[in-house]
Amino acid sequence: MKLYENSSYRILGIIGGSHSCGLAYFENGDLKVVLEEERLNRIKPYKDFENNYFRYPLASLTELIVKHDVDLGKVNYFTSFYDYEIIRDIFKATINFNLEKEKYIKIEHHDSHINTAYYLSNFQEDTLVVAIDGSGEHHSAKYYLGKNGNLEYIDGILLNRDSLGLFYAAITELIGFKRLKDEGKVVGMAGHGGLIPEIYDAFNEVIKIDGLQTEISPFSDYNDLAGGNVFLKTYQNFFKSMGSRYWKNHETIKNIAYTGQKVFEEKILKILNNLHQKYPHVKKVAMAGGIFANVKMNKLINELEWVDEVFIAPPMGDEGLALGCVLGTIKQLHPDFKPFRLNNVFFGNEYDKEHVDEAAKNILGTYNYIPFNIDFITVLLLNKKILGLFQGKFEHGPRALGNRSIICDATHPETYKLINDKLQRNDFMPFAPAVIDEDADRLFIVNKSRYAAEFMTLCFETRDEWKDKLPTVVHPVDKTARIQIVTKNSNPLFYHILKSYKNQTGFGCLVNTSFNVHNEPIVNRPEEAMNHLKNKIIDYLITPFGIYSL
Repeated sequence: MKLYENSSYRILGIIGGSHSCGLAYFENGDLKVVLEEERLNRIKPYKDFENNYFRYPLASLTELIVKHDVDLGKVNYFTSFYDYEIIRDIFKATINFNLEKEKYIKIEHHDSHINTAYYLSNFQEDTLVVAIDGSGEHHSAKYYLGKNGNLEYIDGILLNRDSLGLFYAAITELIGFKRLKDEGKVVGMAGHGGLIPEIYDAFNEVIKIDGLQTEISPFSDYNDLAGGNVFLKTYQNFFKSMGSRYWKNHETIKNIAYTGQKVFEEKILKILNNLHQKYPHVKKVAMAGGIFANVKMNKLINELEWVDEVFIAPPMGDEGLALGCVLGTIKQLHPDFKPFRLNNVFFGNEYDKEHVDEAAKNILGTYNYIPFNIDFITVLLLNKKILGLFQGKFEHGPRALGNRSIICDATHPETYKLINDKLQRNDFMPFAPAVIDEDADRLFIVNKSRYAAEFMTLCFETRDEWKDKLPTVVHPVDKTARIQIVTKNSNPLFYHILKSYKNQTGFGCLVNTSFNVHNEPIVNRPEEAMNHLKNKIIDYLITPFGIYSL
């Protein structure tokens, strides 16, 4: 994808650490590839507080050199959020590469998030740019004003203050999930619960908002990776409010999730409203950082009266930091670099027909094959078949957007349980709809932020007449949906599948969920896709080259 027309630089962004890791490579104006280590080593990232492993994208780097034929010696600039000495030593120890200091540009963690939020937003007007997560090197939040392609620092929350991201992580762990990994499950569960007033009061006391700041923590150790004060206050306040009552039943846990989600939403909205008071003329908001994977909260931000449009970076979490470092480096090298519009986020590896056929032969042995036939695909969808969609480059970020997706009809109530069982998912995690652009506002209320909706980053209300017609993708309680608007420009093959389905049904909307079993990364190679077919997770595998089945 073209990022800057006249650039002659080669730039490699690389990230590692105790959580996500990967790389982004830019050459002669084009973003050539973005790789996430989990797609290659098949290990889903998880912050391990007991062992605190350092994860380094060695598989991604090997893939870049071997598959993409990149000579590191010809790279002009390397960039990351680590100090030069750390990256230099890792390069030397792993691939015996000498990284020269003059070729290294450091971009701070939250500045990298800010870069993905702002420069991918296409916002040409003044923009409030917000990055909030658990923690970075020095901050848990930063706020900037985007103006004419430049970023002016407003304020930030240092690590000696309570972290909003770690507050939600504490609630996640309290409920029984893994912090910094399963927060999305809490978001899904929250939609099924109700308010517990005494828990609301307890959680409300954990994080105090003063302007754009949180309270100073009594923990002064910046290496307190467990969240220290936030976790302690969350647990103490919770157990004090619950007293001796037994609460580990499914109904109460759902209510705790709802209550925690509500408190969290109110804190974030308060910060954004305080930013608006400071800059009342600004109507656009661009956001990144792990907390903005929270699509229910993003919906509320989008609905703020003063907001004209929101944008959430599609790789909103730490998986997007390598790209953010590259964007920041481009800005340093080309001061006239400005926000631009993404066609899509298909930045990963792609595979040809020979590789797909080889995978089918090796994994399936005997199989059926027919050439690509969109009418046949439509018949399969109408007959409630579960299809794996495998095409082109894989998506960058946590959302499958039609290149590594599982798709099916959205009108049958039993499909929800069927797919959940196949993918080994929890039944409170909602599926998402992919909707053809011409039908988006006919089925859902999309009166602003349509561009953000192309990347499945926020929820919208479902129109009354469709609330009960799409049971697999509409939330059973609040009747919202985390939609993906599909255009002919963003994904031609997926668009034509939706269009053909619409010709038969009168509407272009299908289930789109990520092509992976729960707790596994989204598939990358044809071999992983074929394994899903072999294990009967899907009924058919759809590729641009043809349709595979057992």
